[in-house]
Amino acid sequence: MATFKDINLQIGTRLQMTLQHGPVYYTEFIGYVEGEYLIVKIPFENGLSIQVQIDEQVTMRIFAGVEVFTLICKIKTIFKAPYYYMHLSFPTDIKSVALRGAVRAKVKLPAQVNGKAGVIIDISATGAGIIAGNMLGQLNEEALITFDFPIKPSNQNAHSDGHATIRSVQQVPGKVKDAPPKFSHGVSFHELDLTSQVMLLNLVYESMNRV
Repeated sequence: MATFKDINLQIGTRLQMTLQHGPVYYTEFIGYVEGEYLIVKIPFENGLSIQVQIDEQVTMRIFAGVEVFTLICKIKTIFKAPYYYMHLSFPTDIKSVALRGAVRAKVKLPAQVNGKAGVIIDISATGAGIIAGNMLGQLNEEALITFDFPIKPSNQNAHSDGHATIRSVQQVPGKVKDAPPKFSHGVSFHELDLTSQVMLLNLVYESMNRV
């Protein structure tokens, strides 16, 4: 079992928060009082703060380096306008799981790379493998990549716009006889926003748990 100090949680860290009745949100860590409570922002959806209740149980998931920490807390106090934050019970049962660095989630996600269409076939928080009918760019070329991906476990869709570098390009034969060849690309992400990084890490984590 991990301890709270093992997480080395920093102010401003993005957290995944799952409510007892199912919805998944992303929020921000503000601070804590040792042994008493954590302070996190109340998430917003469609411009409005979400509905939470005193004593409601929440599951907080924190991605720190190559580890995923899961904390079970209860909502102690809710502060609305103008600051929108809440106190959570200080966690006593903290579980940790190591993410294997090379693990990627197997997916099938339409993507645009510099305006050209491709399909992401595997993805992590740091990069992706993309198949396309044509070359999406030259080796080591910088690219703008956009795609939607499911937020686990709710399967809501999130949209990501970011920059990437094309690290590999390889022509591969078509799977059907006489089909034209395709191109396999390996890209590394950079300048992805923190929320997208956390959501992609969670996608990999959920993929590991299905293996």
